[in-house]
Amino acid sequence: MLVLFVGLADFGRIFATGILIEAAARDAAELAANDYLANPPGPLNAPAPAGDPTYYNALHTKAADAACVELAELPNATTGCASMPFIVVCVHDSQDSGCAAEVHGQAIPGDCGDMATAATNSQNGMQARWVEVRLCYQFTSLVDAPFLSLGSFWLQRTRTFTIPCYFRLGTDDCG
Repeated sequence: MLVLFVGLADFGRIFATGILIEAAARDAAELAANDYLANPPGPLNAPAPAGDPTYYNALHTKAADAACVELAELPNATTGCASMPFIVVCVHDSQDSGCAAEVHGQAIPGDCGDMATAATNSQNGMQARWVEVRLCYQFTSLVDAPFLSLGSFWLQRTRTFTIPCYFRLGTDDCG
């Protein structure tokens, strides 16, 4: 009965951690999109001007910090996300040159399969702009016994948030 209870508790922890990581990725993407809207690198009704790494790095850091605050209660999370979780932020406006890098400069482990493919700032032929946030977190089981442990594995989430163009309601997407 004890084995069943501990196993059930671990599955509950996995589920709760997955929800927390998903919410952190979504909230970070929304925060970055709204910050981009409040302080765009150029006019929103025209293509984005040539990328300014300082502007985009500040946006990446702000989004990553928001995710770090939400994930601080997780067991393997480190203060300020110094080594866990891994976070990639990309602004899809065709000018963000920092899309392929982890925000805190960490090497992304091979176990983070969703992050193995570098993000690009491509708009995929669309005029809309959006922010993408990828998170990867190492989950560790409660009990590490040969007959009971779920072991250690990686939870990954990717969320996007469209940068809205409120001033052009009823028209095509902004440029």
